[in-house]
Amino acid sequence: MRPLPHSYLKSLVICLLTAFAALTPVVNSGVQAAQPKDVPVTFTAITQGVWMHTSMKHMENWGHVPSNGLIVEKGDFSILVDTAWDDPQTAQIIEWSKDTLKKPIRWAVFTHAHDDKMGGVAALRQQGIVTYAAADSNRMAPQNGLTPAEHDLIFDSEHSTSVLHPLVIFDPGPGHTRDNIVVGLPEQGIVFGGCLIRPSGSTSLGNTADADLAHWKTAVLAVAQRFAEAQQIIPSHGPMAGRELFELTAQLAEKASIPSTP
Repeated sequence: MRPLPHSYLKSLVICLLTAFAALTPVVNSGVQAAQPKDVPVTFTAITQGVWMHTSMKHMENWGHVPSNGLIVEKGDFSILVDTAWDDPQTAQIIEWSKDTLKKPIRWAVFTHAHDDKMGGVAALRQQGIVTYAAADSNRMAPQNGLTPAEHDLIFDSEHSTSVLHPLVIFDPGPGHTRDNIVVGLPEQGIVFGGCLIRPSGSTSLGNTADADLAHWKTAVLAVAQRFAEAQQIIPSHGPMAGRELFELTAQLAEKASIPSTP
């Protein structure tokens, strides 16, 4: 693997140090810790040409919740996988890709119609960025107060599409939501599982308001089979880990699908 350019590393260090400083609580000072709206979006190098963006939102039932997406370089531009929580945060991603990465976002794809994945679609469309999502996501987005993507993804008989090559976009069926999809980068051995895949240490499936608990495990196993060579698995709400995230999520889904006894 080629070493990361110095400019990339410099910008990454600045982003991470800024985020760490903002998130670190102030003890016995009388100063309130920064809220997520004040915390900048951070960018983490995964491998050459692949970055993870992370944005924060405070949710009443969950506290401060990070949400991940990807930026994948392609020639002189980049492809965005999922927005940040809202338009202002997504504008930070657009600016960073253009001014720091020097590869402006040209295409974007979203993994389901919740605000952690599509909350910033309007910011992208205002910049003329070409946007894609599953047809179900685009139908449900307005119902959820979200801007839909311009284009519906069209999947082949194996429930995949490479319309945004090098991304392999896969529809595993319902799980976290009925419209959830995942994104693979086979050459790099990476799968972005979105909210279908739970992070390390999870003891529950998280938000199941729109879930299909009966099919969630099947969807996870389908992703594991479709990307059998992938070793780096990225969930929406936690750090990247290995294939053990498939097993963890499948176990949680199986447990959640069993009806509770009276």
